[in-house]
Amino acid sequence: MEPQVAVVGASVAGLYAAVQLGRRSVPTTVYEASEREPLPRSLIVTSAYRDLLGSLGEPAVVNEIHRFELYADGLAAEVPLQRPDLIIERARLLQALDEAAREAGVEVRRGRRLRRVRFEGEGARLDFSNGSGSARADVVIGADGARSRVARSAGFRRMPVVPLLQAIVRLPADMRADSTRVWFVPDDTPYFYWLIPESAERGALGIIGCSGAETRACLDAFARKHDLEVLGYQGARIPEYDGWRRNRRRVGRTGVYLVGDAAGHVKVTTIGGIVNGVWGARGVAQHVAGECAAARRTLRALRRELNLHLWIRRAL
Repeated sequence: MEPQVAVVGASVAGLYAAVQLGRRSVPTTVYEASEREPLPRSLIVTSAYRDLLGSLGEPAVVNEIHRFELYADGLAAEVPLQRPDLIIERARLLQALDEAAREAGVEVRRGRRLRRVRFEGEGARLDFSNGSGSARADVVIGADGARSRVARSAGFRRMPVVPLLQAIVRLPADMRADSTRVWFVPDDTPYFYWLIPESAERGALGIIGCSGAETRACLDAFARKHDLEVLGYQGARIPEYDGWRRNRRRVGRTGVYLVGDAAGHVKVTTIGGIVNGVWGARGVAQHVAGECAAARRTLRALRRELNLHLWIRRAL
């Protein structure tokens, strides 16, 4: 008998895991706290995005990047890319994954905010707030972000997080739409500023900081310094990868897995989580479906990738 799988969180990683399970005929339900459409957020991803998602990810691609412009200490350099990076719109990707999950037979229930997971003799009981009752599952996949309630309920260690803030701005007249600009300003951030074009007219100016209020002040001051007109803001708190963490455990008779930000599958050099989240979700879906050898190969490769970027970050 196939296990009843509950995916908590209609994130990119959660929905992708659900798509993979649905296509393998594993009974799967996604529980998402919000009833609203996801908020837009512009993201830059590597070409591995297309390798992993194929046609499923294409509706979210809004631009291609063929070069980087790097600025530090008054110096500048251009780096051409052999394969283009991609600018994607996260809300569009979530919509495409939601549709694919439903087509694969997955039930997506919105307005189900998880309060806690109780591990009982025959499986897990998910209790929801808002008077939306509870649900039973044999397998629980936590795709509910860096402050995952699934992770907390199952006893996983809490992860450090950092604020990511973007301002939507009008592009400078001298900036090409197929180029991304990156500034290294160590007095403002241990990471960098970036400007990624969504189109020929506008783009996302972003920063990863250490505290929310200081990050906003730095971003606004940087925008003024470079004469960039701010049209709006996008933000999130992102896990800061500090080493591989086991993303599955058994609690009683229940298999518990973490994917995406809940698992800390974020590249620490760039705080990029879309490609790595999908990568990890594929490994989890393989394991839940009984494809254990394939799952081990997938997750070992992801671990090598994340640890390589951790080594690079520490060296820098």
